[in-house]
Amino acid sequence: MIGILVASLAGAEGLRDPTRPPQPRAAARAVVRNQMPAVSAIFTRGTDRKAIVDGRLVKAGDAIGGGRIEAVSADGIRWVRKGIAHELRMNAAAANFKKPAAGAPRVANGVP
Repeated sequence: MIGILVASLAGAEGLRDPTRPPQPRAAARAVVRNQMPAVSAIFTRGTDRKAIVDGRLVKAGDAIGGGRIEAVSADGIRWVRKGIAHELRMNAAAANFKKPAAGAPRVANGVP
């Protein structure tokens, strides 16, 4: 009888309380920390280039995502983390966006 009780208690350790909220896993948090930054826009003014990376306006030399931006190119950035360089590009939809041509000049009240 005692052997059955011990065996049933040993098997109960693997059971999970279905009413308890899910607990975050350490592996899932590690994946988020190792994620690459996302480039969403590049701005060029003369020879000066800036980029929107993870929602922030950055330039060469700025730190982001545990690394440093080494350069901003016409379609992405060169990002270095832990001595490893990564070429991060804008997604295809953002890269193909073109500014519309200038429209007709408007008069003071805003009507053409």
